[in-house]
Amino acid sequence: MLKRSHYASIFCIALCEYQQAMTRQTKAKDKDQFVVRLPDGMRDQIAEAAKLSNRSMNAEIVARLEETFLSSVSARYKWALEQINGVGHTKISVSKVAEAVSEETAEQLERVFGGSSYPSFELSDRVAKYLNVRPEWLKHGEGHPFEVHDLYSYGVELAETLAMQRPNKIAFIRSMAREGNVAIVTVNDDFACQIFKTTLNLSEVVGGSGEYDQASFSNTCRKLSWGHRQIDSSGYLLEPELFVQLIHGDLNPLLAVKQARSSSWFSDWWQPPSFEKQANDYGYWAGYQEFCKRVYRNLDHIEVLRAERDKILSE
Repeated sequence: MLKRSHYASIFCIALCEYQQAMTRQTKAKDKDQFVVRLPDGMRDQIAEAAKLSNRSMNAEIVARLEETFLSSVSARYKWALEQINGVGHTKISVSKVAEAVSEETAEQLERVFGGSSYPSFELSDRVAKYLNVRPEWLKHGEGHPFEVHDLYSYGVELAETLAMQRPNKIAFIRSMAREGNVAIVTVNDDFACQIFKTTLNLSEVVGGSGEYDQASFSNTCRKLSWGHRQIDSSGYLLEPELFVQLIHGDLNPLLAVKQARSSSWFSDWWQPPSFEKQANDYGYWAGYQEFCKRVYRNLDHIEVLRAERDKILSE
């Protein structure tokens, strides 16, 4: 016959098990729930996969969802680092990224890059700043990886705005497509750089930018070449497909500059002694010389731009 103390012990154990069960049920009820309509046959597939993994169907579904999201985050981290390493400088390892963003060890970032751990939003912000990508893209996959700024006005004002950023380099990139669209990339220390998309067409296809903007942009180049010679301002030609990726924010601007072909159009197209002596368009684009002559004539006929040009040359 059981003693009273034994009954008390059994009661306590039963009470604890009941409370634990109720706690588990309460926690389960408190968690977010979402009803999913599965296609025919998928429930059986999930049940089989759960059996093989030795877990419940719910746990199997959650695990697979986590794996999907983790791999997406990891893929973005890896892609951003690959873009930097593709520039050709010294290869940046995950541990170097961790040190650069003030992590005490590389352990957490190694797990993030490996797809086994979620980074905190605060950590992602620091990594995004270091790798020069948009935080919203790195954290959530929203939008494009790189920020692109729009430009609508040119002339001396644009030259001064670009120079005020104190960049190490300004790359003027013309698309090799017939329209000759133009983008500008400013490069600072490390991987910090900015992309500017313009409305310009440096070709006989004037488009929406108009001849006024072409003439005004010639003063931008003239001012940087004459008034800010300490800045490395250079011209480039880029394949159309890569150019579209650049102005959409899908290509690292440093990688775009590396893959572009260097061209002296930036320093030549606004001064007659340079473009008039060209025997052909080699190194530029088809119709380059005639385009330069037309822009120069237009600038001469626009009083405000002609006065701006003369002031630059007199400084």
